[in-house]
Amino acid sequence: MWLVDVPLIIGVSLLLFFRGIGDTPFYDKQEAREALVIWEIHNSGNWILPLRNGDEIPAKPPFYHWLGALVSAAVDRVDELTARLPSAVLGLLGILLTYATGVILWGRGAGLLSALVLSTSFEWRTARAARVDMALTFVLLCSFLFFLYQYRTRGGQKKAVVFGFLLGLATLSKGPLGFVVPCFTVLLFLWMKRDLVFLKKLHPVTVITVCATVAGSWYLLALWQGGQQFLFIVFKENFSTVVGQGAGHPHPFWWYIPYLFQNMAPWSLFFPSVGVFLYRYRRKLAEEELLYLIVWFVTVFIFFSVFSQKRTVYILSAYPAMALLFGAWWHKLKDETLPGEPLFITRLAAYLNAGSFLILSAMLILQVTNQRPLDYLDPILYEKDKADLVRVAALLTEHRFGILLWSALCGLGGIVLVFAVRKKAWGTFMGCTAALMVISLYYVQTFDTALAKQYSIKPFMNRVVSVVKDAPLFFYNSEDNSVMFYAGRHIHRYQPPLKTVSSPFYILFWENEWRAIRENKGLSVRATSQSTDREDPERGHLLLVEVKTADALPSGAKSALNSAGKSSALDRVPKANFP
Repeated sequence: MWLVDVPLIIGVSLLLFFRGIGDTPFYDKQEAREALVIWEIHNSGNWILPLRNGDEIPAKPPFYHWLGALVSAAVDRVDELTARLPSAVLGLLGILLTYATGVILWGRGAGLLSALVLSTSFEWRTARAARVDMALTFVLLCSFLFFLYQYRTRGGQKKAVVFGFLLGLATLSKGPLGFVVPCFTVLLFLWMKRDLVFLKKLHPVTVITVCATVAGSWYLLALWQGGQQFLFIVFKENFSTVVGQGAGHPHPFWWYIPYLFQNMAPWSLFFPSVGVFLYRYRRKLAEEELLYLIVWFVTVFIFFSVFSQKRTVYILSAYPAMALLFGAWWHKLKDETLPGEPLFITRLAAYLNAGSFLILSAMLILQVTNQRPLDYLDPILYEKDKADLVRVAALLTEHRFGILLWSALCGLGGIVLVFAVRKKAWGTFMGCTAALMVISLYYVQTFDTALAKQYSIKPFMNRVVSVVKDAPLFFYNSEDNSVMFYAGRHIHRYQPPLKTVSSPFYILFWENEWRAIRENKGLSVRATSQSTDREDPERGHLLLVEVKTADALPSGAKSALNSAGKSSALDRVPKANFP
C-alpha cells in the first residue's frame, strides 16, 4: 500500500539526501559558485541578474538560485543548508513522481522498485549538492511525464498551457536545452508511433507562446540589465563550449556508457536482462508506454553524447526513465511472465550482484587490517584523486569499528542474496539489494562529509574574518568562490596602485603566489589555511597577508603572474560595469 511505500521512500531520501547537508562545508568551486549567486540575491535584492562578487554575470539562469533565495529569505541567512535544500527537496519529489508513475502503469511493486533504483543510484546523490542540475532534472522529469499524460488523454488547450509552463521553467533552469530536449523526445516518439497528427492536439503555438513568456520575460529583463555582456555569457554557455576546443569538459562520443554502468551499479548488472526483455516484448512496447520510456532515455543519452562537453550529471534526467524500465521488467519477472527471456541472464547478473557486495566486504576488512588494497588503484588515478585516496584510506582506518560493521552487513547481505537467487525469491533479492545500497551510500556520505571538512577553507576563513574585520581585503591574483562565500563579502583582485585604500589592508595569497614575492618588507603572514587547494594542489595553502603600507607590495611579481595566467577572450568571464 502507498501508506507504507511513501513513508519508506521519504525515510530513505531523508537518510541519503537530507542528512548532514548543512554540516558539510563547500570544498569545490561548483557548489560555492551557485551559493554565491543565492547570497547576492539575498543581500542585494536583485532577482533578475545578481552579480557574483558584485561584478560577474552568472553563467546559469536563475531558477535554482530563486529557490535557494526563497529558502534563505525564510530563515534570513544563506549557508550550506539553505543553498542545498532545494536540490534535496526536488530530488525527493522526483523519486515520488517516479514511484507514482510506476504504480499507475504497472502496479505497486513496479513503482516501489523504480523509486528504490532511482534513489540508490549513485548519480542521484546530486540531490545533496548546491547545483542547478537537480532543478533542471526535476523540471525535465515533470515535462516528460506530463507529455505522457497528455498523450494518454489525447491533449487539450489547458494541458498545453501547463506543458509550456514546464518547458519555460526547464529553460530557466539551464538554458535552451530545457526546451530542446523534451521537444526532440516528443517528436521522435510521435514519429515512431506514426502519430505526428497528434501535434495539432498538443497545440504547439500555445506551448511555445507560454514557454517564451515564462523564460523570455527573464531573458529580456536580464538583457536590459546586462546588455552585450549578458549576450556574451549566453553565447559562451550555450554554444561555444558544447563543441570544439572551447568545451570545458571535452570527451568522446561513447564517454557516458561506462559512467552510466558505474553510477547505476549494482542495478546496471541487470541491463542485459532489461534489454532482452524489451526486445522480446517489442511488439507490445507501445501498448504499455515502454516505447516512450525508451525514447525518453535514448534521446537524453544521445543528445548529450553528441556534444564535446560532457559531465555525468548532464544525463541525470535519463535516470528516471531507466528506473521505470526496471520497474516494468520487475513487474514481469516477479509474475514469471517475461516473454521468452533466458532466465540464466538474470540469474548470472544476480550472482554478480551478490558477489560485488561480498568483494566489497572483503576489501573493507583488508583495508582496516592494514592490507591496503586501495593502494592498487594508485597507478590509474590522477594526482588529485591520489590525494583523495590517501585521505579516504586514513578515514577508513580512523573509523575502524564502523567499517567493520559495514563490512559485516555487506557480507551477510551478499550471502542472503545468493540464497534468494537460488530460491528465485526475487522480491527478497531486490529488497536486500536496495537495503545494502542504502547502507553503503550512508557510509559514503559520512566519509564525504569528513573529507569535505579536511579540504574546506571554511575554518581558515572564520579566522580571516575575525582578523580582518572591516579592513579592505583582496585576492592577490587567483579568486576562489568558497573564500568569497565564507568571507560574506565581495573580494576583488589586488590592482595597484591603491590610492584610495587605507592602510593596513589584507591580501589573500596562494603559496605559489607568495613565493613569487621576493621582497616582502612591510608584509606579514597573519594566518595560513590548514588545507590545500583540492582543484589545483600546486597552489598550496592559502595565506592571509597584512600589508602595512600601500607601497609595500612589489608590482613586478603581480605583473609576471598576470602575464603567465592570460587566457583567451572567449574563456574570460566579462565583468559587468553596470550598477
